[in-house]
Amino acid sequence: MLLRKVLMNLKKFTKYLIISIGLFLAVTLSAGEVPKTIEFEENNLILNGQGTRVVFFIKVYEGSLYLENKNSDADEIINSNNPMAIRIDVISEMVTADAMKKALSEGLEKSTNKNTSHISEEIEQLSLSFDSTVTSGDFYEFIFIPEIGTHVLKNNELVEIIPGFDFKKAFFGIFLSSNPIQKNLKKAMLGG
Repeated sequence: MLLRKVLMNLKKFTKYLIISIGLFLAVTLSAGEVPKTIEFEENNLILNGQGTRVVFFIKVYEGSLYLENKNSDADEIINSNNPMAIRIDVISEMVTADAMKKALSEGLEKSTNKNTSHISEEIEQLSLSFDSTVTSGDFYEFIFIPEIGTHVLKNNELVEIIPGFDFKKAFFGIFLSSNPIQKNLKKAMLGG
């Protein structure tokens, strides 16, 4: 009887300990205000919507979508050959260069229904753009300019330009496709 009582209390204690650790880990550095506009190569893009990417109850980054004009139609945005940008503000020390590479690669697989063979070189180029340390407070901008490609910037410094409209559609599809990385992030980026 005493052993049973001890085991029950141990079980409760373990449960509360796990919850407490989860809450402790969920406390992350808060993200600063994201800009309301991005000006790049004579293009003025306005904030369409912003949301938080959460993994296992931990906020890892803020994702923001910038367009020339507000729009809540995901398919129209993905298929639009107009300037646009996605900004990722890292807010957790859990985010590393390798984690970014893996997450974006998996996101591209989901976005294209595992049909990435036609953009494999561009995916490799994206992966190579994450060769430096990633820390909380860093931000990445993925700015698409028609006829040029997707500019990858880290903390306002150009890292890479990835050509191709197909890559742009797949990349923006990570966040906005019918199979996005996180549905409530998609909704928030669409202004919802």
